[in-house]
Amino acid sequence: MSDAPKRGAQPAGRSSGDGTAARGGASWKVPLAAGAALLLVTAAVAVVRFSEDPAEETGAAQEAGASGAPSGAAADGPGDAAPDTASAGADAPMARRQADDPTALGDVDAPVVMVVYSDYHCPYCGRWVQETQPELAHYVESGDLRIEWRDFPVITDTSEDVARASRAAAEQGAFWEFHEAYYAAAEESGESDTEETLAGVVDELGLDAGRFDEDRAADAAAAQVERDFSEGLSIGVTSTPAFLINGQAVMGAQPLEVFEAVIDSSLEAAGTGGGRQ
Repeated sequence: MSDAPKRGAQPAGRSSGDGTAARGGASWKVPLAAGAALLLVTAAVAVVRFSEDPAEETGAAQEAGASGAPSGAAADGPGDAAPDTASAGADAPMARRQADDPTALGDVDAPVVMVVYSDYHCPYCGRWVQETQPELAHYVESGDLRIEWRDFPVITDTSEDVARASRAAAEQGAFWEFHEAYYAAAEESGESDTEETLAGVVDELGLDAGRFDEDRAADAAAAQVERDFSEGLSIGVTSTPAFLINGQAVMGAQPLEVFEAVIDSSLEAAGTGGGRQ
């Protein structure tokens, strides 16, 4: 395993262009409930077809320097009753399945859980959010899939700021609206000032700007981001986007067919059949 990425580091490059690092052979060390032991989950990625553009097969790999973490103490995450660690259930390792989690989409008891480790300044993450996530909506709507977001801010020095801002939006019931709006705005504005982009998103969504600023500066937002980042490090995440679908790792913004294949095979394993429409 490469050295853990430093939070806020500039990208040191991408995963291997041929996809070798992203497919097969890697292991994910998953903390069991209460941190009592480690569960080894093989990262056997079902790759059906790949884009001819290697950049589409991978996210922005972060392999810089010594380990680091967002500022702030470890958190319980959304909701006071949240556990200290993610679930290591046999069906979906790392799934939290919190009914009140504003950063999750889908039924809390969905047979398949996709855990997404992502950065708001990762262009491949943005591509996945805009092009692939909408195509998976029918799995969510049918109750077959739950998507749980995790912040893994490593791309730029302001990635953590945006991650905290998303938690502030969540406090106003607009996490997923923020999620989509920020990626769209960032793609359109390119290298523009992060604060300007955030202000535009707040205005677009009609959020209470004063409350938004207060919540994103609060310890709670920092702690939630810290929890996600630490979780990612604990299972060996070094690039974004990274996905864990019922224990099966998919690295990078793979084509839609890859996600469909892994989700369908997970549904079959759960005895619910394929969910593709």
